[in-house]
Amino acid sequence: MKIKRSYISKTVAGCFLLVSSGWAFTQSLAPKDPGVRGGPANTGGGLQQRGIPIPHPPLISPNPKTGATVSVNERASFEEGILRAGQLESTCDDCADVTDGSPVPGELDPVFPQVRTNSNGLGARHNADQCFICHAHPVLGGSGGFIVPNPGDPIPQRAENPQFRLVPHRFGKQNTVPSFEEQFGPIREVRFKFKADGTRDGGVHQLWTVRGITTDPTIPNCALTQPDFEGQLRAGNLSFRIPLQMLGLGLIESIQDREILAQHDATASMRAALGIDGHPNRSGNDGTITRFGWKAQNKSITIFAGEAYNVEMGITNEAFPTATEEDPGCQGPNKPEPNDVTRTDNDDHNNQAFDNPLHILADWMQFQLMMRFTDGPAPDPHPSASAQRGRVVFESIGCALCHTPQMQTAPVMNSPVLQDRPVRLFSDLMLHHMGANLADNINQGQAGPDEFRTTPLWGVGQRIFFLHDGRTSDLLEAILDHFSPPSPPNPRRRDPAYPASEANDVIREFKELSVHDKQAVLDFLRSL
Repeated sequence: MKIKRSYISKTVAGCFLLVSSGWAFTQSLAPKDPGVRGGPANTGGGLQQRGIPIPHPPLISPNPKTGATVSVNERASFEEGILRAGQLESTCDDCADVTDGSPVPGELDPVFPQVRTNSNGLGARHNADQCFICHAHPVLGGSGGFIVPNPGDPIPQRAENPQFRLVPHRFGKQNTVPSFEEQFGPIREVRFKFKADGTRDGGVHQLWTVRGITTDPTIPNCALTQPDFEGQLRAGNLSFRIPLQMLGLGLIESIQDREILAQHDATASMRAALGIDGHPNRSGNDGTITRFGWKAQNKSITIFAGEAYNVEMGITNEAFPTATEEDPGCQGPNKPEPNDVTRTDNDDHNNQAFDNPLHILADWMQFQLMMRFTDGPAPDPHPSASAQRGRVVFESIGCALCHTPQMQTAPVMNSPVLQDRPVRLFSDLMLHHMGANLADNINQGQAGPDEFRTTPLWGVGQRIFFLHDGRTSDLLEAILDHFSPPSPPNPRRRDPAYPASEANDVIREFKELSVHDKQAVLDFLRSL
């Protein structure tokens, strides 16, 4: 019997359509990161344009238990801290465009990024020239985001990584942008794993120098060169860190050690069943729990502020009085050290009068006061049914054993707005082994080469990039990257043996979820 060719063609076509439809249906069932909560305006692409102010950091909300609010003085310090953190730094005391500390007319309050400098002290080596370069998303004080590369021009360009064009070339600086700073990629800080002699390094190596800067007549012959980042990248000797948000850090600092340990002890048996251990990083001086930074290496937001000023902007201060680069040809002959210190002037001609309460403290101290009274990230006030389901699933598979949903601040504090209130941070503030897949081979305090602090998840719904190195903007991929089997030493890469990730069993549980429940977890996380 003969079968007509047209019948065969129609049959094949029909089968193809069925297969294609089935593939499309299967794809539609795959869980998908719903993306940055708030839509395109919150991705940094449309928000950070000239003439459109980025929202201020949120002032801490009233204490839900007592109703206490910030005092008049606390609010004043918080608002002054915003102005200080928004200052654009020049390199010498006589180079600022306006009087030190002054809001730049028409540009601060703060429309961002600034064009004119209103502070000084920028170091010969630095990663940024103002605090909010690395902390502008989705509000000032958040994590790293995109910023217009041509501030001051009447027609703004598309917002991008400020380390791609803006900071390295601002005011004529002659820097070569390394390949890992991509136009629409994350802001990356660089640490070297090892020194040239093979001993451990682990320190930050600043990206940029002031060589070629046109705004400082005192350093025309600065000849500093950048490290060989591309050579170190090829050698596998670089470890990247992306900026963490500063929102709610005063609340986290107000949690007592005993609360952290009690929360950890309460889940001991459940964690043991899933192979999860965890331990705190501790101060080498007083033995108390440190809790800030990717490896919980910093004890307090005060230490964090002083270190950030010196390491990220090269600005010396009382906490870090020695410059990271002391080349005389790039420092200028009259630059005082330490540069940013408590003000003791007799009058306020330079906004530094000792009898002006808002001007006494150094910039870095006002910066830490801003952080202390900044509220934590606000979750979606109307989470979807899927997001509500996702929180149940999140806890049922063990995610909450590390990402502790809530802790409580100290029962009595000098600031009533901070005392005895819940902190919905979703972190145990402990260090955990994450295995070779996430290891950066950097030791900090008691944090080993594959250990990281459980990153607080509040605010994750509005973050663009994830994990310590910003390797992905896909939340699903970030979850799956928590899985890592044990690995032997790798002498070529100078990697030690790494244990299995403590998250492995939880990730296995996640993988076994239905597509519906996986999607619910993603929706829940994006609601935070």
